[in-house]
Amino acid sequence: MSSADRMFLVPCACAARMPVTAGQAGETIVCTACGSPIAVPRLRDLSRFAAETPADGRAAPNGWDAARGLMLAGGAITILGAILATSLVRIGGMFFDQPAGAATLRSAVQAVPVGELHAAWKTFATTGVRRPPTEEELRLQQFAKTSSGIATFGWALAGIGAVVAAAGGLLCASSGSRAKGA
Repeated sequence: MSSADRMFLVPCACAARMPVTAGQAGETIVCTACGSPIAVPRLRDLSRFAAETPADGRAAPNGWDAARGLMLAGGAITILGAILATSLVRIGGMFFDQPAGAATLRSAVQAVPVGELHAAWKTFATTGVRRPPTEEELRLQQFAKTSSGIATFGWALAGIGAVVAAAGGLLCASSGSRAKGA
């Protein structure tokens, strides 16, 4: 690696370390973490900020701080919670038969002779439909109750993740403004 390609990590007042090359010696750069200007030392003084290079030849990355970690974790939790809450209907469709559509019901009613249809209607009109739910209906009711609770949990998880991500963003912003004021 030539000396012009060699990476150096120049510290900022906010504790971030900015990567620079020898070609930037003597210039002023802007910290990506806090926005403060950083004076890059002259070439002869730059060697004390040499970056350790991993085996693959790339410069070592800057470390993550807690605020950025909170933003990443909060964003991931928000996305996972929202996916969980919105995908329950599709998951249920894999385990439960879907109710018959209007076209299926219409064709079934048209297949019954008119006399039988009238007798059934008359019986339902006077007595109502009072029967215990079938085993499949009970399973579907239980799934609906359970999935409602899981969806509520998923949305709560997404909300908590959003709050964590916002807290991380506020920490990033406040550390940036503190570093600018220093």
